[in-house]
This record gives sequence, C-alpha cells and structure tokens, in this order.
Amino acid sequence: MKRRACINSAIFLVLFFSMVGLAPAQEPNTVPVNAPFAGATISEWKGKIHVSLPGQSPSAPTIGETLPPGTVLETGGGKLLLQLADGSQVLIRAHTRLTVEQPAPGDRGYFQLLLGRIRATINKRTGGAPPFELGTPSAVIAVRGTQFEVEVSQRQETEVHVYEGVVEVTGRHSSTSVLVHAGSSTRVGMDTPPETPRPTAEMRSHAANGEGRGDQRSAAARAGQVAHPRGKP
Repeated sequence: MKRRACINSAIFLVLFFSMVGLAPAQEPNTVPVNAPFAGATISEWKGKIHVSLPGQSPSAPTIGETLPPGTVLETGGGKLLLQLADGSQVLIRAHTRLTVEQPAPGDRGYFQLLLGRIRATINKRTGGAPPFELGTPSAVIAVRGTQFEVEVSQRQETEVHVYEGVVEVTGRHSSTSVLVHAGSSTRVGMDTPPETPRPTAEMRSHAANGEGRGDQRSAAARAGQVAHPRGKP
C-alpha cells in the first residue's frame, strides 16, 4: 500500500513538472495517512498567484509555506501544487479560486472550490480516518483514495472526472448522491442532482459541442487555451 502511494505521488509530480516546466523542489515530508488535517503546504507554483492568509492582504506564494484554514487562493494565469499532511497532492490550475477549510463535526470539506479546476491525487485513507472532502457551490465530493479532477463553471455547475478509484458526489442542495468510478464523470447543477455517471470522453465531447452549458465556457476551459510565460512575480 505504501509503495503504491509513493508511485502515485511520483506520477503526479511528473505530470505537474511536465506541465509547468519547473524543476522539483525539496521532497516534502510525509506523515501517516490517518494524521489530522493541518492545512496545506505550497510545493510548486508558477505565474501570477494571490495567496490571502486569514486577516492579511494578498501576497505572492512561497515554496514550503503552510496555508492555514481560511486561506484564499486565486491563481489568475498561474498554477499551484499543494501538498497535504498525509502526502496527498492537489494541483490548482489557472483561473481558479479556492479556499482552505478546517474540517469539524458537521463541516463538509477540506477545500471549497468556488471557480475553476483542480486535479487531486488523494492517498488511501485507512484506520477509520475520515474521507477527503471537497466542496463546491453545487456539490460535495468525498474520496478515500483516488485520482480525480473537479471543475466549477461560472454558472456554478460542477463536473467531476475520475481517473482512479471511486468518488462519491452529492448535490449541495439535494440528498441525492452517485458513485463515480474510474473513467467516468458526472455533472451537478445548482438546482439539479448529480447526473448518472457516463464515460469521461463522452461528457467532454458533449461539453466541447456546447451541450448542457449553452455557449458559455468555463474559466478552466478558457485557461487551457492561454499560454502563460514561465517565471515568478
């Protein structure tokens, strides 16, 4: 199990570095997967990014900086890789707004993705550890170990694409939930329950043709068409 987690982590880092053209920083320390959540640490970053710590003005990120609950991240044209206490990783893509949360009884989510797109590799949770949860304006995503991508459009629709493992997606304003397996995706609207999962390629093909979204493209889709210069502010 530990060997598999290491392999997943290595694959995720290779993907990130190949996208942003950065050399790896110092290898982060990892802790047991059942360790309590203690914020997130900036592992790598590129481009224009604003980090707003609780009660502070926006500033540029710093590698190795720990982000406490209440932190707001806005990537603009940049990208940011976060390392969690259990070794899990979250890649925040361009034109994304996300807040860091502190899970508590009755609270749902380690992060709140308000707009844009992230890709996460979450280590398997064992020993009764709670699942990793991500909230959006229209959905709650719960996982115990998987690779998945979440995108929130300007219309606050949520799309979830699963690459490995299983993800449970629940409508924010309904009690309906679906299980999304590897290779499948679902979509959740503000006033609609999660759609029946279908192959990811099919959903993306429909999205590219404007089905289910009108003519409005998401922030993440626009970000994928813009080339941003390398470098740090």
